[in-house]
Amino acid sequence: MGNEDLPNIYYMNAHVAYKKSKRMYNIQTWIVSRYNTPAEIMANDSKTMDRLKSDIYGKTYKGTRHVIIRDILSTKPVGKVNRTAL
Repeated sequence: MGNEDLPNIYYMNAHVAYKKSKRMYNIQTWIVSRYNTPAEIMANDSKTMDRLKSDIYGKTYKGTRHVIIRDILSTKPVGKVNRTAL
């Protein structure tokens, strides 16, 4: 069908660190993104970062939301990006 040249979409398990009331917490969570490194996800995928921030802090948190993706534990390709999303 000609979709071999399209980038993959990945399902990943990752270690995520966040700061709440002067303490750092570490959790393991899932991420779905077309990027597969922590730096690329944090820099380019605002939708994933917004989802992580709302999952961790909730929608009524009034402070600054610090979320850092520390490490990718596992990666599984689940599909390809749509041609219109490029």
